[in-house]
Amino acid sequence: MTSDTHSGPLVVPVTTAERVDRYGVGVAAKYEEGVAVSVNGAGTVTRMPVAVGDLLDSGSVVVIVDDTPIVAYVSDGPLWRDLEPGVKGEDVARLQRFLSDVGLYDGRADGEVGTATARAVKAFNKAHGREDLGATFAMSSVAWVGPSAVRVATLEVAAGATIGAGSVIVRGPRRATSITVTEPTGGIPPGSEYQLTVTGTATPYVPGSGVVTDPDVVAAVTASLGTTGEGAGQVMSVDAEPVLRVPASAIVVDPSGASCVFESAVGDPIAVTVRGGTLASADLATGIALTHVLVNPLAVLEEPTCGSSPKA
Repeated sequence: MTSDTHSGPLVVPVTTAERVDRYGVGVAAKYEEGVAVSVNGAGTVTRMPVAVGDLLDSGSVVVIVDDTPIVAYVSDGPLWRDLEPGVKGEDVARLQRFLSDVGLYDGRADGEVGTATARAVKAFNKAHGREDLGATFAMSSVAWVGPSAVRVATLEVAAGATIGAGSVIVRGPRRATSITVTEPTGGIPPGSEYQLTVTGTATPYVPGSGVVTDPDVVAAVTASLGTTGEGAGQVMSVDAEPVLRVPASAIVVDPSGASCVFESAVGDPIAVTVRGGTLASADLATGIALTHVLVNPLAVLEEPTCGSSPKA
């Protein structure tokens, strides 16, 4: 059974609200390769004493070449020459700190291979199959791992390999350097302050930049992304915008693209700027005198437009 009864005008109050823009985004960690631990000499790898997960600290054996161990050297800089008695320099001070770390030297890092340092070098060479070097410290006897100990992530050579100066023996874990942000189609409009949130970690975000580089944020987000290094986040405006909220059905969009509402079935259209909304409601920019709206203009007005008063 159907009815030919004409729908009557339905008018409701306009409410005020605060709007926060939200945009779903894709996020992914961008990595750089882990620390490469290389050697300064050549020969045949006779044994690989390390395994994935091992920690390389000063004195740890990294690789055995020609049956002679090469040990990890933790320092703020690598050695660049062999060091013999009487030599001076900052590299000597680095060597002295290394010898102290492995328990062979208890003097000052004064930058000179003196009697105490020479004695420590002899002890090091004797312990590592290089007794023939005497008090000369060969740069080929160590592999620089950087300013801090390194956890082995990959083995780059195996027993039987022939290596030369510069050959990479192991690598440390890869490190996340940034978080890339994939914005929705059309991007995120500028002009407001935004915040990116990924699994409880929040940070300021600049629309259009597509990246976050704060080290603490990168570390936290990367940890939350797990082994895939990819996930989803949300970008939202920091400051809420005051809006007028009306039923979505109250909005009239005419052929010119203009948007408007009506306060009643009679009277002129009121131009509005739609800031967003849902299937049920629309958020309008403030700055207009609007207290009530006609909920069903398309049902009670004849071809309503935003340019003139239509017939009811």
